[in-house]
Amino acid sequence: MPSIFLSHTSTDKPFVEKLAQDLKKIGINVWFDKWAINVGDSITWKIEEGIRENEFLGIILSPEALQSEWVKVELSAAWVKQMQRKKVTVLPILYRNCHIPLLLADRKYADFREDYQAGFAELANVLGIKRAYILTEDNWRRFVGSGNPDWKKFREKEFEKLVTILVDRAIEYNWSSWVGSSKNPFSITLSAFVDRGKSLSVSIKLNGKTCAYMAHFGSEINTNELKSADFSIYVGNTINECEEFVWRNMEDFKKNFGTPPGKAYHSIAKHLSPNKYGDFARQIMKDLRWYKGDNI
Repeated sequence: MPSIFLSHTSTDKPFVEKLAQDLKKIGINVWFDKWAINVGDSITWKIEEGIRENEFLGIILSPEALQSEWVKVELSAAWVKQMQRKKVTVLPILYRNCHIPLLLADRKYADFREDYQAGFAELANVLGIKRAYILTEDNWRRFVGSGNPDWKKFREKEFEKLVTILVDRAIEYNWSSWVGSSKNPFSITLSAFVDRGKSLSVSIKLNGKTCAYMAHFGSEINTNELKSADFSIYVGNTINECEEFVWRNMEDFKKNFGTPPGKAYHSIAKHLSPNKYGDFARQIMKDLRWYKGDNI
């Protein structure tokens, strides 16, 4: 499996640590100073050993990195190694805008400046890993059915963010909101009532099979009263598309009928199954105990 030494300045360490963790997840052996150098170790010897034993040196390019003497020394050592082996081992990783050294000016770099995922895929490709994707809130749909259950956490985070945005919109326009329970998960209804014949409910649901957001117009206030088949209008795959869809309908309603005069109602609590309630209660009771052992 390929191995890479990550040369960087301390200013860029948060980015480099994330990169190191993500590379490790796809099977790359990573030399990262925070992991490789222990208290009492010779820093110089450890770095020399790391450059010598790892197949590639990834140099994280940023204004501060190019001023770092350590980075310059590491790059020089890696360049000598590259010349001896007559094989490309120095990989430029452009993290922030800077003047690329002449030594690296003719080399294609992995560009992380605006799109982390794109830069990561470029770097992984050079390291021999094709189609490398790191599970994030933006790409969890790629992992549905992959065997990696963590995508469900990101689906929940996305829906949580969507609910927050749409409920804020509802408050702004004095609409009511109702989030679906386990009967109709990942759904929300936003409703307005001015008078008889002057009402509207806009419901949004994340389709369990396509992972796309679908909509329904009707008179239902509680989204749990709807069936999955009722959501027949395609909205999109992003929070922005949902927000624009809802906002546009709220604006049209306001122009035609005005702002709802009554007090809006918001049912936004998460509904847990009996088993989940039991787990939740047991965890709270455990947290309240002074005794943290497992024998009681």
